[in-house]
Amino acid sequence: MSSDSTIDQSYLPSKWEGFIIADFMTSSAHCAAKFMHVIYQRVKLGGISIRSFTMADVSDSDDIVAKLLTESFSRMSYTDKLELITKGRPTPQLNLVQKPKRFERHFNIGNYARYNWMTGSTREHKLYCWDCLLFGADSGSWARDGYSDLGSLSKSAHRHQNASGHLRATIRLKTFGDTRIELQLDEQQRRGVILHNEKVKRNRGILKRLINCVVYLGKQELPFRGHDESVTSSNKGNYIELLDLVAEYDSDLHTHLATSTVFTGTSSRIQNDLISAVASVMTDSMKEELRKAPFVAVMLDETTDISNVAQMSYVLRYVTDDGIKERFFKYEDVTEDKRAEAIATRLLEFLRESGCIDKVVAQCYDGAAVMASGLNGVQAKVKETIPQALFIHCYAHILNLVLSKGASKIRECKVFFSHLSGLATFFSRSAKRTKLLDDICQHRLPRAAPTRWCFHSRLVCTVAEKTRELREVFEHIVDHHTEFDDETVHCSDGYITLLTSFDFSFWLKTFHAIFSYSDVVFEILQNKGFDMQFCLARVDQLQRQIEQEKGNFDSVYDETQALVGPPRGRGAQGDVRARYRELHCSVIDSLLTQISNRFSDHKKLEFLALLDPQQFGHYCNYFPTAALNSLMESYGGYFDQPRLHTELAVMYGMSDILGKSPADIHQFLLKKGLSESMKQVYTLSCIILTIPVSTASVERSFSALKRIKSYSRSTTGQVRLSDLALISIEKELLIALKAKDQLHDDAIKFFIQKDRRMDFVFR
Repeated sequence: MSSDSTIDQSYLPSKWEGFIIADFMTSSAHCAAKFMHVIYQRVKLGGISIRSFTMADVSDSDDIVAKLLTESFSRMSYTDKLELITKGRPTPQLNLVQKPKRFERHFNIGNYARYNWMTGSTREHKLYCWDCLLFGADSGSWARDGYSDLGSLSKSAHRHQNASGHLRATIRLKTFGDTRIELQLDEQQRRGVILHNEKVKRNRGILKRLINCVVYLGKQELPFRGHDESVTSSNKGNYIELLDLVAEYDSDLHTHLATSTVFTGTSSRIQNDLISAVASVMTDSMKEELRKAPFVAVMLDETTDISNVAQMSYVLRYVTDDGIKERFFKYEDVTEDKRAEAIATRLLEFLRESGCIDKVVAQCYDGAAVMASGLNGVQAKVKETIPQALFIHCYAHILNLVLSKGASKIRECKVFFSHLSGLATFFSRSAKRTKLLDDICQHRLPRAAPTRWCFHSRLVCTVAEKTRELREVFEHIVDHHTEFDDETVHCSDGYITLLTSFDFSFWLKTFHAIFSYSDVVFEILQNKGFDMQFCLARVDQLQRQIEQEKGNFDSVYDETQALVGPPRGRGAQGDVRARYRELHCSVIDSLLTQISNRFSDHKKLEFLALLDPQQFGHYCNYFPTAALNSLMESYGGYFDQPRLHTELAVMYGMSDILGKSPADIHQFLLKKGLSESMKQVYTLSCIILTIPVSTASVERSFSALKRIKSYSRSTTGQVRLSDLALISIEKELLIALKAKDQLHDDAIKFFIQKDRRMDFVFR
């Protein structure tokens, strides 16, 4: 090809298939421009197939409009189209001049601002409509030919922008990307997407059925797998058997299980992944609650499971708009290292992962030295990182110690409880004895646990209420001695004597009265709905009730004497009544001393009195300055003291709040929209409600551990065990997630994070 400034159009072939412009560019820019013009003319006249340019071929100095004239916008890839539209229309300074009779007309660049669709080509020296150039179907002057008549510019531009073709092009430009044009044009691809999404919908429907089976077995704490899960097995395990049962009434599931060769969803790995997915949804929901909660308290305890593995249970307590929550999060194997430093490190790491370490205001454990020690215990290690994390010794555990230590210090009491435990053991060792107990007494004796005095309480109450029936049982054994072995007859004869003895009956009545009070407090301390102030008030009330029992000695003594007669044997010498009075007072004094000593540390919780509903009337005249100082000492960083003082003074005078508990005050402030206006009082109510009273929720998680990891399921993995426990313990949260139709889709999101051999993702 010649490098002259003129180009012979005959040089160009009629059809340029696969023609590449760059191959024919000369070193002369003027020649190249003329060459592009020739190409454009040939495209108009005969049509030339030219390689489509991409945005990678376009630099900032290139004439994009000229390139669009030679290559249709519709032939560009979606990515290049989007990039071109995002870059926007070019607005170059054109050397467009017209010379009428008297003066010259020049193109005013301000027209670009006047008409937001106008663009221009520096090579063609013409104006174009950007919208129509990209999406217009016609070849009018503004679309493909170009416009250059400056004398009629305003009139022509106005007429063009009101045309229906221009309007359609503008709409397509503005909505580009909402629906990709190639999907509309490519029917085969569109159909493929539809078929894929229909398949995904069916697959997700099957997966939802699998999730429902996992949720059911997890909630009911049932084992999943069987010893033999082969096709010929008569018992394939609860999971597969449940799927088969559902498939009998579900044609889709039946077809899937019968025909699927890629993904049936019955393998142990899929079971674990589904369990993990459901547990992950629940964990995320609880973490979202934690994110909204103002404060958090942590409760921790450790036990040994059936496999002799030390399991640490993590429970967090916090307040939401719905009330107080105590959520179980996980078990953790701490067998390798149970030192205070190691436990504290694990706990702090858990709090960081949960995103609530900055919100912790309290920690509650039992009285074990490794946990409760103020020098090197877990609570001390945690306080090094979280100084405001107030330590609370589990009050239910303290009350248990009060009863056990208070009673065991006196010889007669220890003998009484040993006889009582022997009664329960006597029946538990023989099915024949238990059957006789059921027939006559119609009530079994609860087993006494050496570390759980609430069980001693149940045993005392049962024996006190069924004394006559128990005597009938033992008398029946003695009367029908030929039907029982010698040991049974011998023990029965001794228990008849025991039940009719003055000593046993006296202590039975004494402790029956005491335990009737302590049982109520035990129930309150194990209820997460009660705040610390209310529980402390019940402990003080228990102390007063036990002290009042001193005055009931005469009635207890006289009733016992009327029931079984006066004391006999060695204890019947001298002033018997005075001796029993002294023993009775010793037991009462011992219990009172234990209560005073073991509950003495609640003085650090003096700030709880700020929201004591019984004192509001008194506080109107005498503000509780000492309680306020106690609060500032423990949690001063959360409060503006002058503002809090003002809000409390106002609250004490409000008739709407008079007599309301901290929980009621919290709900009142929320419902009335006062949580911001009285923010200091609202914060105080949240702290008081967050402070736990006992680790009862942790103890309940241990009960679930025994049911889930039983003798026949002792090889359950740690992660699977923790996930199953979460599904079982927090079943109310699980039900709430299902009710919101949130569980399945979220669980599928977690499930498909691993590569699956089945399509579960919509296009």
